Amino acid sequence: MKLFPSRAVAAALLCAFAAQAHAAAEVIDRIIAVVNDDVILESELDQALHVTESQLRDRGITPPSEDVLRSQVLEHLILLKLQTQQAQQAGIKVDDRELNEVLNGIAAQNKLSLAQFIAQVKQEGIDYAALREQVRDEILVNRVRQKEVDPRVVVTDQDIDQFLAAHGGNDRTEYRLSHILVAVPDGATPEVRDKARAKAEKLLEQLRAGADFAQVAIANSDGQQALQGGDLGWRDGSSLPTVFANVVPKLAVGQISDLIEAANGYNIIKLVDKREGGERQTVTETQVRHILLTPNTLRDEDATRAQAFELYDRLQKGADFAALAKKYSDDPGSKNAGGDLGWQPPGVFVPEFQKQIDALKPGETSQPFHTQYGWHIAQVEGRRTRDVTEQARRARARQAILQRKEAEEYDAWLRRLREEAYVEYRLNADGGETASATPAS
Repeated sequence: MKLFPSRAVAAALLCAFAAQAHAAAEVIDRIIAVVNDDVILESELDQALHVTESQLRDRGITPPSEDVLRSQVLEHLILLKLQTQQAQQAGIKVDDRELNEVLNGIAAQNKLSLAQFIAQVKQEGIDYAALREQVRDEILVNRVRQKEVDPRVVVTDQDIDQFLAAHGGNDRTEYRLSHILVAVPDGATPEVRDKARAKAEKLLEQLRAGADFAQVAIANSDGQQALQGGDLGWRDGSSLPTVFANVVPKLAVGQISDLIEAANGYNIIKLVDKREGGERQTVTETQVRHILLTPNTLRDEDATRAQAFELYDRLQKGADFAALAKKYSDDPGSKNAGGDLGWQPPGVFVPEFQKQIDALKPGETSQPFHTQYGWHIAQVEGRRTRDVTEQARRARARQAILQRKEAEEYDAWLRRLREEAYVEYRLNADGGETASATPAS
């Protein structure tokens, strides 16, 4: 399925009941799991399986057997259900107006009208009503994550300094990684950790014997990217998670790591590809002055324009720009500094202003021009090229730390939700009746 590459889980519309011709009622949908006070229906799981299989094939990944994939997708649905329940308890809602705006945005990203998008979804065998609810759930999950997880994450300058020191700060190589996690619960006993390690070692043995990494990840990984074949995407060398930082640079492309033990369990990494990146970054800054004239109750638009051209004539005859700016400019931020806006990189000013100053050489003065703020006269005093590699490096480090901390906090929060939830399985992998539960602790 090509429309939704970012997520492999969908919710399905309830099927209800159908009457046989002989008037005997037959149940065509069944409860497959109870999650606290809510349920997951077999139709929901079937729909999610359909979407997941379609997405995997679109990415060139052969899905594992249906019973294996079914188990992974069901666990994903359980986690999704727990998060939407948290959103409801927190009073977080997504009304139809917001939902329609998001769906229109998704359609536009796919270069479709909403009507064309709906038709495409139906053509791919997806229930549009179910898809609407899937999108609503994803919005709820994002918002509850922002409320419950993100406020707990803080990145300090000391964090950045330590991060850069630990990573050397010089590795500009980018790595494409795939990942398998065999998770270990918080506070696990040695026996539980040993069992998890044994499972991880068996998976590693299968991979070394030639098993497809993506299929093994889909079927067995406890990581958030399991249903994407464990794909972690491209990572800057200085942005690698700490637990992988000393391992990944030593791998050859296509090589699989040994087991990497961490607090959350046992990890296996495959280096899919790597590339050189992170060239030195520079920015061209411009030092500029301006005079701003805005219409007011005593001076209409035409009079403002006329005064701007009158001041321009005076400048052309040798008047001092800074003196005129101090006397006439309506910009309170630069007026007292003679109109000086300082050294600024591209993108700081509105496009009309930026276009005008980009056309000027140092020492040149523009003719009056109009922006949303009024009439301007600009003068470029100088240009310089500044190396911002260090700033960019720190910004990347900050983002990497933020992403890592948010991911770790999110994973921990999800584990707590799952451990504290009541989950009762009603159907086994073959669709037969069963009854097993993981009650809340």
